Amino acid sequence: MSLIHLKRFKSELILLLALGAMVVAYGYKYRAHMEVTQEKQRIQQEIKEISEVSELKQLWGNKKIGKELNGFKTIVSKEKVKSFEKRSRKMRAVYRDVSVKELNKIVKKLFKTPVQITNLSIEKQGKERYNMELTCKW
Repeated sequence: MSLIHLKRFKSELILLLALGAMVVAYGYKYRAHMEVTQEKQRIQQEIKEISEVSELKQLWGNKKIGKELNGFKTIVSKEKVKSFEKRSRKMRAVYRDVSVKELNKIVKKLFKTPVQITNLSIEKQGKERYNMELTCKW
């Protein structure tokens, strides 16, 4: 194409270049908007996770949990508590000859207390009599 032909289509070429620039600018703007939206969602998710961790830390770091665990000594009669040890944020309790009703009380209290169960062993001793060993930490 010669220079004369280019001068003849000068307006159309300018329009075509402007249209191309507009498409590129729109694509850039759309991509930038999507990146900002994704980053905003990521930050909101991180804030949500941080608040959940903070709430769990308050729950699990509670100093009253150790005092709450003393209730496992008195939930059944003293004759049925074979051993009860609580030290350095760990508790171990062994129960002998507990009935089904007493076993349910112990398990209910255990699941209501915010502790990590490391060992829970329940063995049937006789008709409706059980031995239970419980180890947990907090």
